[in-house]
Amino acid sequence: MSNLTLEEKVGQIFMFGYPGKDPEPARELVQDLKAGGIIYFARNTGTVEEVAEVSSILQRWAAERGAAIPLFISADQEGGIVARLTEGLPVMPGPMSLAAADGPDLVEEVSRATATQLRAAGINMNLAPVLDVNDNPDNPVIGVRSFGEDPERVASLGCAAVRGLLSGGVVPVGKHFPGHGNTSVDSHLDLPLLPHPRERLDRVELVPFRAAVSAGIPAIMSAHVVFQAIDPSQPATLSAPVLRGLLREEFGFNGIIMTDCLEMNAIAKYPGTVRGAVLAFKAGCDMLLISHTRDLQKRAYEAVLEAVRSGEITEERLEESVQRILALKRTMNLPNPLSPEMARLPELEELSKRAHLGSITLVRNRDNRVPLTSGAILIISTKPRKVLQVEDAPLPGTPAAGVSTWQEIPKTFLGLSLKKHLPSLSVREIFMEEPGALEKAFSWSRDSHATIILTQNANRSPEQAGFVRAFISQDPGAILVATRDPYDIELVPDIGTYICTYSPRPEAMEALAQVLLGRHIPMGRLPVTIPALK
Repeated sequence: MSNLTLEEKVGQIFMFGYPGKDPEPARELVQDLKAGGIIYFARNTGTVEEVAEVSSILQRWAAERGAAIPLFISADQEGGIVARLTEGLPVMPGPMSLAAADGPDLVEEVSRATATQLRAAGINMNLAPVLDVNDNPDNPVIGVRSFGEDPERVASLGCAAVRGLLSGGVVPVGKHFPGHGNTSVDSHLDLPLLPHPRERLDRVELVPFRAAVSAGIPAIMSAHVVFQAIDPSQPATLSAPVLRGLLREEFGFNGIIMTDCLEMNAIAKYPGTVRGAVLAFKAGCDMLLISHTRDLQKRAYEAVLEAVRSGEITEERLEESVQRILALKRTMNLPNPLSPEMARLPELEELSKRAHLGSITLVRNRDNRVPLTSGAILIISTKPRKVLQVEDAPLPGTPAAGVSTWQEIPKTFLGLSLKKHLPSLSVREIFMEEPGALEKAFSWSRDSHATIILTQNANRSPEQAGFVRAFISQDPGAILVATRDPYDIELVPDIGTYICTYSPRPEAMEALAQVLLGRHIPMGRLPVTIPALK
């Protein structure tokens, strides 16, 4: 048995989040609850220097504890739309962008660069790669966070991401085991159920995870999803048949199994976050993630402590998980930070640009409207919005209060990029949500040489869908750009020009501008099948 106290052992199996940029609320989590890890969200981050300073304070508090064990400091830095560290550094593309752009070499290079950026902020664990196979266009939680719909390709690119993160000195955490890609319910909101037979799971969902285990991935996150073929009674996070039977015994995985956040409704509704922590640990999880609520964090810690004292959880079982956690911390030589300026190296900037340019996918260009020839451009956009629960906040770019949208002062990232490259270009913008937007769009499009419509998952947004269909019926020559999941062409399957960017972030819009202006030939390829294109 290790020489930690029982309280210290129980603390090691928890990873906690806290509110705000000030680390003070985390002091109790580190010093009193003896947390093994801390998770950052966008609410905790600022510039790389600011985050590095906070990370240093947290690690100092950990070093002052009795056992002086360093912390895992984690974040969801998947790239693209899910990135916690974004201020003042080149954000890397997300999985579907990378899959559209190129193969495993690029993914490995980008993942290594991501690891450098994270360590520059004192972050040593990335809750990535996403190993879910996105073969369901209606999936509300994965989408562009996945490498695509082909299990073997997801496996190949996922393993490349694992190699890149590990070689960059960061712990990769593959998620969401055994696979969240074919669900139509978001586990942040309710409990999804996957009815597929085991044969289908072996052929699709499990392929990337099996490959990642063979590739030596050190940590895997469980999904709050019921897999009927394996355990019809419990979500994977609470299921011994899934975690011990499938992942440990059948796949031979010896690393850390971490829960997804136990405050998500799929667990919080039943059995509840506190009891869920005990049950997840009993089922085979090594680390329990509770991201938000201080009261739940404290009560869950006390519940596990009591379960060990009462014998519901044996000390041997606790020791097994603690040893896995300590071994990985030693292997990764934690806390292992880099200097903050490493996050902004010129070669990382170039890599982000190159990868984003490679991802832009010109799916259809029937009338050769791309590249644009000349003249006035009308951009019709939906306002930035939070589409996935896993996102912290919508992207910036909405017009400031009191500023009219209908001025020739670009407010969208695309408008800003087009004007930057071609200052003489006349760019007008309309947001679909503005009063009278459709009528203005009809009017302005008559005076424009090209109309570009930027959508964000319009196939699941009745407001966007209605606007797009109404406008295209009057102006079928518009260029439709899906800035999130690539399925929006389903709304107007006959449209002549269709582009996918897989992200509305400024880096992706800058790449799109270069394609539209003919500065770059688009080479991206769709990583998913779209029925409208068949």
